Amino acid sequence: MKQLRVVLLALAAVAALMMVGCNSPEKMLEKASEIKADLNPNPLVLVGDSVQGSISGTFPPKYFHKKAMLELVPVIVYDGGELKLPSKTYQGEDVTENNDVISNANGGRCKVDFKFKYEPQMMRSTVELRFVLHYKGKTSTLPAGMKVGIGINETQNLALLEGDKGIPTPLAHNYVRDRQELKDAQINFAIQQATLRPGELTKDDVKELLDQIKQLSNDQKQVLTSLDINAYASPDGPVALNDNLSKGRGKVTQDWLMNNLRKNKIRTDVVKIQEQATDWDGFKKLVENSNIEDKELILRVLSMYSDPDVRNREMHNMGKVFQVLAEDILPKLRRAQMVANVQVQGRTDEETKALVDAGKIGELPENEALYAVTLYDDADKKAELYRAITAANDQSYRAYNNLACILLNKNDLSGAKSALDKAAAIEPNNSAILNNQGVVAVREGRYDDAEKLYVKATDAGEQVRQNLGFVAILKGDYKAAVEYLKGSNSFNQGLALLLTDNLSAAQNTFNTVKKDEPLAYYGLAIIGARNEDEKMAVDNLREAISMRSDLKERAKKDVEFRKLAQSEMFANLLK
Repeated sequence: MKQLRVVLLALAAVAALMMVGCNSPEKMLEKASEIKADLNPNPLVLVGDSVQGSISGTFPPKYFHKKAMLELVPVIVYDGGELKLPSKTYQGEDVTENNDVISNANGGRCKVDFKFKYEPQMMRSTVELRFVLHYKGKTSTLPAGMKVGIGINETQNLALLEGDKGIPTPLAHNYVRDRQELKDAQINFAIQQATLRPGELTKDDVKELLDQIKQLSNDQKQVLTSLDINAYASPDGPVALNDNLSKGRGKVTQDWLMNNLRKNKIRTDVVKIQEQATDWDGFKKLVENSNIEDKELILRVLSMYSDPDVRNREMHNMGKVFQVLAEDILPKLRRAQMVANVQVQGRTDEETKALVDAGKIGELPENEALYAVTLYDDADKKAELYRAITAANDQSYRAYNNLACILLNKNDLSGAKSALDKAAAIEPNNSAILNNQGVVAVREGRYDDAEKLYVKATDAGEQVRQNLGFVAILKGDYKAAVEYLKGSNSFNQGLALLLTDNLSAAQNTFNTVKKDEPLAYYGLAIIGARNEDEKMAVDNLREAISMRSDLKERAKKDVEFRKLAQSEMFANLLK
């Protein structure tokens, strides 16, 4: 009996020791490997400029000491450094702190959420969960963390490798080589008269018309195709009188013009009288745009009566109102308008380049000067010519804008910004200028500013939608990017589709653009890897690397190809 009692006491002592051993706080670190932890998503994914995820786990029964706290610390470990993320602390049942409590008997679940700003060197990294034990004011750390994931998927950043990083929009030159030019002038007549007054023939507009006609005789590149006359009478006389006046005014104007044409040895059959009439339409327009006190009364008469004699009588009955008409409105309607139509044959490209090469681009009309720049292929020459245009005409916002496009293509952001500032000072709401300011913002990494500028610039054309799609990709709004890039048949369109997991449509788009775009082959390789099609992945990656060698180094650390880690073909390709 005594022997049995000794045995029972010994067993009780062993059991007590075992209980103490299992509940020792230090054992929590030693047995940390018993915690089941999963990374979600795995691998982590870059969306916009940040990475978001969580580590979820389970503490086994009898693991958590009742008086201890365990701090879970997610860490991103990469070449050249590590990033410790905000931790989450759990506590035992007897701890009085304000953390989630884990039962000793049953264990429990744990979860650490995190979000951090992405850096490119993190693409090849590991995600660890580290453990810090807190017990009675002392802290102990497990030397090695628990590895829960490898690498970060930054497929969206393929957009940054795609060269353009925003498409600049130049402004059109609007130059028309062979064009029709109009030159007009007007001769006014005295009341109830159809004779030319000397003072009317020396007005500036009449003299300019005559000077242009004289120049035609010595200019083989300008041909007078027609010289139209529209003669009118004011609507303050009888119909018969006005008809005679308008015809007479047309005839004397025609005779005078034909006489001048003969003097300059220019054919006279181009002179035609197109209209001779009482000018009721002109009268109505002048009244509408006047400050006459009773103009509504006058306009009402015009709307009520269509017979010209009745209209004339009613106006004469207006007393003082008619006196105002007689002084301010009617004299402007007693006239003959002359419109010269001149067919201008522009300079040939060779003639234009000769002037440019002689340093005379600043002497050309703005449209022709802007066109002249397009005759040269060298970007530096184009920039030089745009600067020459702005030196001659500091209001040429188109030249400033187009200079900025050249500089953006050379990645001269400082020069481009300076040129765009000058363009915007002249035309602040011009869509092309706003678009190009957006391109500058993108290349400086100011994506929110770029998006605002692009939204204001939607009238600038297809480039703006592509630029908006590019920004949407980099901001992580992939669905919006798909909409913006729809129909563009571009690499970024395929990338947006890939990022929304529309692999079939992405594959079709990449196949459309792959001929000249190594990144399209890279995108096809990713699709092959996701579909576990080893041959498709390796064949397309080989094409991508053959066109752009830097893609080999990217592929080595790209988690898109993690499932090919054991592939001999893949390994040989990346040697």
